[in-house]
Parts: sequence; structure tokens; C-alpha cells
Amino acid sequence: MLIFEQQSQPDDTMALRIATYTCLSYQTLLRTRQIRLPLPAVLPVVFYSGSRRWTAAQDVSSLAGGVPVALQAYQPQMRYLLVRERDLLKSIGRPSHNLATLLFRLRHDRKIEQWQVSLHTLTQAILALPESQELNRSITAWLVLMIERNAALPEPLPPTKTLQELDMIIAEEPGIWAKQWLKEGREEGRIEGQAGLLLRLLERRFGKQPDHIHEKIHAATRAQLEAWSLNILDAQVLDDVFKA
Repeated sequence: MLIFEQQSQPDDTMALRIATYTCLSYQTLLRTRQIRLPLPAVLPVVFYSGSRRWTAAQDVSSLAGGVPVALQAYQPQMRYLLVRERDLLKSIGRPSHNLATLLFRLRHDRKIEQWQVSLHTLTQAILALPESQELNRSITAWLVLMIERNAALPEPLPPTKTLQELDMIIAEEPGIWAKQWLKEGREEGRIEGQAGLLLRLLERRFGKQPDHIHEKIHAATRAQLEAWSLNILDAQVLDDVFKA
């Protein structure tokens, strides 16, 4: 059994969420008699598309602190597979027409021209597969949802059921799409810029910063970065910067 979760920013409780999703899925499938004991094996996968470093624990047992040795055997044990999409896209040796590679590109292309090329390539790859109608509809529904969430569109997309239809819609008015494309990408860029500026200010005030400070800043929210940047003005020591 596969369980997929998509994240655009780190979540410290991800391991607990995955364990909850898994147990609820088992309960639902047992109650509806879609499975029976013994339970099928499960592979939980978290697809991470953000630019900040993922620092959350990948095992639910890591979330419990100060567990006595006598109780360790009774703690929940479950781990998820973390897929860092940006790292995979930067790595070499991937087939250019691999479906996973194309889907990751569609999540990360920040220019409409690049997105159109990836969409067209994905469409041709899907059509070349036997019995691909259901896969075509499923990927189209996911892409439409992603577009509506991430692009500042003046009006909803027309009903779209296939990749071919989606490709034609975007090709009709590329100028409009170029102006509205992926507000999430712009927000991520602003957060990344804030984090970089804060690190430069810290190094100028307190000297070179250790890795754990870099990780803390790159995992921060926009509100945290703004608060910490203001704290620098009155901070006497480094810890003053990160006070609430």
C-alpha cells in the first residue's frame, strides 16, 4: 500500500501525520472489507518541493523525548521515505522522459515556456503508454489543482479532463499565463531572499554562523524571519535574535 503526501515547506510533525494517515487507512480498508489480516505492507512517501532544508524527523519515535530504556520498546515505530524533488532534478543520470522527472519539473518550472515544454513532453509520454486513459485523467486533475492553487488566475480554468486539453488551453494565450504564473514560486523566492539577508546580517554582527543556525533560518516561516531581523537591532548576543 502506498501513501503519498506533498509538502512545500518542512513540518516538524510530519512523522506523526504519516503514522496517523496509515492507521486511518488500515482502519477504513478493514471496515469496508477491502483488505483483511494480515495487513498489507505500506510505503509512506513524502514529496518535498520546497527550497528550505528539510529538518523534520523521519521516524515518529524520534518525536518522543526522554524515553526511559524500559519503555523504548513500547514507543510507536514508523518511518517515511523523503523525496527531495529539487535534489532529484539537480542530479544526473535520470532519463529525460521519465514520468517522475517530468512531474517534478512541472512542479518546479518557474517560467511558463519551460512548463509548456514539460507538459507537452509528459503528454506525449502518457499517450505512448497502453491503457493510459485513467492515468491521463488522474495527472490532469492533479495539474489543474496545482495550477489553481499556485497561479493567480483571473478566473477558474474551463473543465479539463485530459493533458491534451490542458496543453491547448495554455498554448492559446501564453502572454496571460506568463503574467500570472506560480505565485507560490514568487513567495518561496521572497522567503529565500529574507533568509539569505538575515544570515548576512548575523555574520556581520556576530561572525560566521554554525550549520544549525543556517538550518534554523532556512526552516523558518516568513513571520519568524521578519521578527528575527527586527530583533537584530537590539540584540546583545546571538540568542537575543531568536527570542519570541
